[in-house]
Order: sequence, then C-alpha cells, then structure tokens
Amino acid sequence: MTAKFQLSVTDLILKMKHQVRWCAFVLFSTLLLSACTTTREQEIEGDVNEFRSWVNAQTNKLEERTEEDWKKTKEDFRTRTEELDRKQERFSEKLRADYQQIKEDFKARERERDSLANNEAELSKWERDLLGQYANGTALSEGNVEQAYQNFMSNVRARSKNWKQQDWDMAAAVLEELNQRKEAFDELPDETEVRIKTLQMEFAALKDSETTN
Repeated sequence: MTAKFQLSVTDLILKMKHQVRWCAFVLFSTLLLSACTTTREQEIEGDVNEFRSWVNAQTNKLEERTEEDWKKTKEDFRTRTEELDRKQERFSEKLRADYQQIKEDFKARERERDSLANNEAELSKWERDLLGQYANGTALSEGNVEQAYQNFMSNVRARSKNWKQQDWDMAAAVLEELNQRKEAFDELPDETEVRIKTLQMEFAALKDSETTN
C-alpha cells in the first residue's frame, strides 16, 4: 500500500468520523429543541388549564359572593388574562380557541352576577317601600311580625292600582322574604297565625285578580 493511498484512506476515515459527529450533533440538537418545544407547550397548556380551574372556582355559587369579593375577582381576572394574552402567539390553534372560550364563559357569568346584584338592589328597594321599618330583618320579632304583614298589605292596597306583572312579581318576592323570616319564630299565638294567614290570602287573591285582567 503506497503512502499516497494510505493518506487517502486516512482522510476518508477522518471525514466519515467528522460526518458522524456532525450528524450526531444535529440529531441531538433536534431532539433537544423538540424536547424544549414540547416542554414549553406543556407549560402553556398547564397555564390555560389552571386558568380554567380558577374561573370555574370563582364563578361557582355567584349568589354567595359579596360585592367586595367579586370586585377582587374581576381584578384578578384582568391580571391573569393580560399575562396569558402575551403568550397567545405560542398557543396552538386549539389552545387559543379553548382560552377564548374560557374568557367568554367568565364574561357570561360576570353578566349573570351583575344581574343578580341589580335584582338584589331592586328587591331591597321594594322591601323598604312595602315593609317600612320592618325591611331590616333584624327589626322583626315575634311581637311585631304581624304588624310587618299589616304594613305590607296596607302598602300593597295603596300602591297597586297601576302595577304591571313585574311589579306584582316583586311584591310577591317581598312577601316570600317576609314569610321566610317569619319561620324563625317557632310558636306564634294561634290568633296571630290566623290573622297573618288572612293577609297572605288577601295578597294572593288581589294579585290573581289584577294579573288575570
């Protein structure tokens, strides 16, 4: 074997080793990049899933949330969505659609919560108008519960001339609230119970006669 031939073989072997090393490097880099990409996708998906769980927890039992508590929830929602919005360019198409749906679900529940708050405020106004001093539940006692019903019916008789269905519904809600408060008093005198029942029946009859015409 000549020196020139030996040199060619050596060069070939060195080139092959170099190519093998290069291929191994490219393969390793590809696998590493793929692993990093997968990890980032999993982290982002985890962030969205955590956001979904948070929204579900915050929008459960809306009727029990206080105004101050709900205000803080809306601030937290804004902070969380601002952070996730900045990551949206890395979302898959499906993940982006899921994220948008979660935000829409929260907004729908927010509108529901606002509606509940408005209804509560409206009911409170009607309670003040029809119950007067007994609108505050703490003012009600066994000794004055009958007077509360009398106040209610006296105001209904005086105000109901031009009521519409919605007005009668609100008055019925006030009466239902009063009935529930009354349940706290276990043993009212029989004659008191009878007079209260008479007032309840008067309201029902008056409501039926006015709303069916």
